[in-house]
Amino acid sequence: MIYKNATIITMNLERQILTHGSIVVEGKQIIAVGKTRELISQYPFEEQFDCNGNILLPGLFNTHLHMAQGMLRGVSEGKQLLPLSNWLTKRIWPLQGSYTEQDACASAALCVLEMLKSGTVGFVECLLAGIYGFDGISEMILQSGIRAALGRVVMDISPDDRDRIGMHPGMWEPRQQCIDGALDAHQKWEGAGDGRLQVWFGCRSIEAINHPSVFDEVGQLAREHNMGITIHHSEMPGNIDYVRSLGYRTPTEFSLDKGLLGPHTVLAHFIESDQEDWKMVAESGASVSHNPANNSTAGWGPAPVVGMMNAGVNVSLGSDGAPSNANMDLLRDMRVASHIARVKDHTRLALPSESVLEMATLNGVRAMGIGGQTGSIEPGKRADFIIINTDVPHLQPIWNPVAAIVFGAQGSDVDTVVIDGKVVMQNRQVLTLDEDAIVDDVRRRYLEVAERAGIEKIAPNWPMI
Repeated sequence: MIYKNATIITMNLERQILTHGSIVVEGKQIIAVGKTRELISQYPFEEQFDCNGNILLPGLFNTHLHMAQGMLRGVSEGKQLLPLSNWLTKRIWPLQGSYTEQDACASAALCVLEMLKSGTVGFVECLLAGIYGFDGISEMILQSGIRAALGRVVMDISPDDRDRIGMHPGMWEPRQQCIDGALDAHQKWEGAGDGRLQVWFGCRSIEAINHPSVFDEVGQLAREHNMGITIHHSEMPGNIDYVRSLGYRTPTEFSLDKGLLGPHTVLAHFIESDQEDWKMVAESGASVSHNPANNSTAGWGPAPVVGMMNAGVNVSLGSDGAPSNANMDLLRDMRVASHIARVKDHTRLALPSESVLEMATLNGVRAMGIGGQTGSIEPGKRADFIIINTDVPHLQPIWNPVAAIVFGAQGSDVDTVVIDGKVVMQNRQVLTLDEDAIVDDVRRRYLEVAERAGIEKIAPNWPMI
């Protein structure tokens, strides 16, 4: 197949942008990239897909996501539940802990559908609990065509501590059950879908209720089984206070000692960090997932993204959970990332559009450990790309295609999504999932979950009549 007549943002080593460009896809791979006239001459018998002058670029990668929270969109608004612990224990955890496997899969399908429709072709799920049904969610992901690294939740929280902090029983699992669940899922699903599916350890945070020895075990098992690790990390000052009580300077020093840091590790947030932390992370090859829209909504941060990147840290982009962020549109979140960095550093030159697009593409695939396979439009790479419809007022005229994408594009502008050479969405219609059925299912389920959880009606502060 020749995808012709596009402006192609290649993200190759030279960061070339081709006008009047085309790519040739054979099976799962890109086999040629060049000017349309030349490639049509070289491949005269190939079927042609006309991009109509639109922008073609690598698909986006979301490196921090809670799929179970897709069905909880916006529940952090309305009644104010402060501090954060109350928000979790009084609302989020009771809802998630009351899920059936079918509820969790419905929420996950909603997230995947939204990501595909806004140009995301791969993601990292951070905390997939045992009650959610790992097998059903994995099957749905394989059907959808998306790439995924599923972090199976791991914790060591005693029943007494669980009850003391108000953790819903459905969100809790004994340590060995977590470890066994992650290893079993890895053995069964790792590499499924021709490598599209990975299984990682999804560690709960480094905090007083989570016994520190679990991190020693996870670090060792991850190395033995070549498994990824994802963890909420250095989010708040309290994380630093806790590790200092154990004799460590910062959570990063703790993580290095426990064997958590390495090229297959994603640290989510990393707000409370400094130059020494950045050096340790950069030298280890670990990645950071920056979640600008969620953090700004919650009033956290801002994360020192520019400093991290200047220190050589691989910083990728994540959406985090729908209760705060309310959507998984990385096109929007790229814009938010740049805006926040510029406010923090008081300069328009902070975090330029080129750097933000790298975060959402090349840095994301590096974080997922698949950097040699995808993330750019080059011969030999997997055919993972999206086509942005530029025939809309907010994208015209296009002086600079990169700036247009980062500062102007919206998820609804994504017309076509191709993953592994397969057209997953065309003309805004996802071809691998039943969109109407997924949305209708969630409309029914979310109220049933709230009733089962005993959560009073979640409504705005203003009266609804």
